[in-house]
Amino acid sequence: MGTEQLDAEVVETVAGVVRLLRRAAELAWVQADEGGHRSSRQLLALGIDSAADEVSSLLPRRARLEGPTPVGQNPAEFLASAEHLLHQICVEGAPSRLLSLRALVGELIWEANTSAGP
Repeated sequence: MGTEQLDAEVVETVAGVVRLLRRAAELAWVQADEGGHRSSRQLLALGIDSAADEVSSLLPRRARLEGPTPVGQNPAEFLASAEHLLHQICVEGAPSRLLSLRALVGELIWEANTSAGP
């Protein structure tokens, strides 16, 4: 998908999704570290990191990722917020990569709620 296809509002929304996913990954890694070596939470943290990288690859190089730092301590809540933002921009005719990322974030929400706990 070419980044030129994203209008300014979508770029801003995608940047917000990246911020949410980065914060969720940060918290998931803290939980994984607390879980010790071979924690199942490591896979969740890695999955969130991977999703954040994939979403950020949609942005033009000059896109600004700065913005408010998401506040909270529950990765699942940040994932849900990211999914909500993706839902807003995944309208009819949206690029398939956006739709795939929305599905991926949905899977990560499920994983965060079932295996990582609070």
